[in-house]
Amino acid sequence: MIYILKQLCESDNFVTCIQILLNYSLYKKLEKSGIFKACNKLHSLIIYEVSKDNLSDTLDEDHFQKVMLPYSLKFAKQCGKIETSYFVSNMESFFVSKTCNSCLTGKISIDTSGDIKNCPSMPESYGNIKDTTLEEAINKPDFKKYWNVTKDQIDICKDCEFRYVCTDCRAYTERTTFKEDIDLSKPLKCGYNPYTNEWAEWSTNPLKEKAIEYYGMQELVKKDNA
Repeated sequence: MIYILKQLCESDNFVTCIQILLNYSLYKKLEKSGIFKACNKLHSLIIYEVSKDNLSDTLDEDHFQKVMLPYSLKFAKQCGKIETSYFVSNMESFFVSKTCNSCLTGKISIDTSGDIKNCPSMPESYGNIKDTTLEEAINKPDFKKYWNVTKDQIDICKDCEFRYVCTDCRAYTERTTFKEDIDLSKPLKCGYNPYTNEWAEWSTNPLKEKAIEYYGMQELVKKDNA
């Protein structure tokens, strides 16, 4: 991981912003190497499985954000929740949402297995970091197929008043609306109904049961409802 991060930080490539998700024990090991301090492209660290005693752990550097979480993020299926706390209401995000996909545009990820994807929760892989460069992956057919899909094209979302401040999720959807091979369905983990202006628990909606079963989220749903 240190080698890959050094390559991204030191090379003059198209990567301008780096976000890393890792558990606390790995974070402490990498912190000793000084790689976080040296990487000017680092935008944020999301550190999970942090004990209560370490939640206040801080860094001297301020060129990146650090988010400490007490729970685990081991499951890729935990991605994709739509909540008001995730809304971003600034001009940049507003214009991005009107012209391209608010989640996937400009994103390239490396998952825990080294597979290169547009999003780590999506099944499509465009090579492995061991034998494929990021440039090669991003130029493969279909890598950018969702980049121009806006909320104005997505079923139900296109009628929602929050569509330009809300994020999106193409990894987990209700799987009700497709245009050829493009999934234009509402994000599965959104419980908002724009026609009644009401929020509800998404996982208890009977209309979502087939999609929940398709993604194998039954166990995760039980945790969400606990």
